Amino acid sequence: MIDAHVHLWDPSVLTYEWLEGSELRRPMLPAEYDRGGVRVDGAVFVQAADGPSDPVAEARWVDGLDWPELVAIVADADLGAPPGALEEQLEALAAIPRVTGVRHLLQDVAVDAFPALAPGLAALAARGGTFDACIRHAQLPALIALLREVPELTVVVDHVAKPPMGEGIDSAAGSAWARSLAVLAERPKTFVKLSGLTGEAHDTAEVERHAPAFLAHAVAVFGSERSMIASDWPVSSHFGAAGSFAEWVELVRGVVPAAGWDEVAEGTARRAYLPGGAPALARGV
Repeated sequence: MIDAHVHLWDPSVLTYEWLEGSELRRPMLPAEYDRGGVRVDGAVFVQAADGPSDPVAEARWVDGLDWPELVAIVADADLGAPPGALEEQLEALAAIPRVTGVRHLLQDVAVDAFPALAPGLAALAARGGTFDACIRHAQLPALIALLREVPELTVVVDHVAKPPMGEGIDSAAGSAWARSLAVLAERPKTFVKLSGLTGEAHDTAEVERHAPAFLAHAVAVFGSERSMIASDWPVSSHFGAAGSFAEWVELVRGVVPAAGWDEVAEGTARRAYLPGGAPALARGV
């Protein structure tokens, strides 16, 4: 299995403003990475630092850790930076062998600011990098419109686009999420992560009541060959309803067709993040 979404951090090295006041504002390093009893053969690190931290510094730090399972890094980048500054960032990131793409966190960005990111996404696409789109469900229409400007870009939608866990798929918000996700799934070179829902839920009852339907819809519209499982450790194992990776794997296996499990467990992550067997963010474009 490839765990397609893992966070590590160390507040003594980098800045994590979003962790202020949290019990998790302490080093979370490879030695602490809790697989929950699941055999993990590969892991994808995803951006966690924020604030004034140099985005390239986090990728360099992760690449230098003793973490044998690490196969790819989704680094931070400011896709709204002036072209020269962005190219400098992307060139520095491309020099780190395991960097496969970037995440410019969108979940707290106003949707009217999305169009300004199109040039940055195009620059990323020109280098063959992936873009992790971390949004909330109400932002899906704006993301769909933005991605029409960069059809060549490979996109991975984090955490099933954070559907309304408290309301369920049959609610007005849930139905809107389902329709928009189906539209997004029509876009080529777009993948979805089956992850993050426990962190968005208030309790385990909410997960049991609503998560299967959200996951089943995502797999139905994207197919197993474009769906990948991830732990979202340690966020989803400590926040919200929490729970172990083993429990999450069991839940996801319950909605994935048996014939598609190998794709969800490993194959999809390899195609999205390791095309040709290695990260593809190119230098010198």
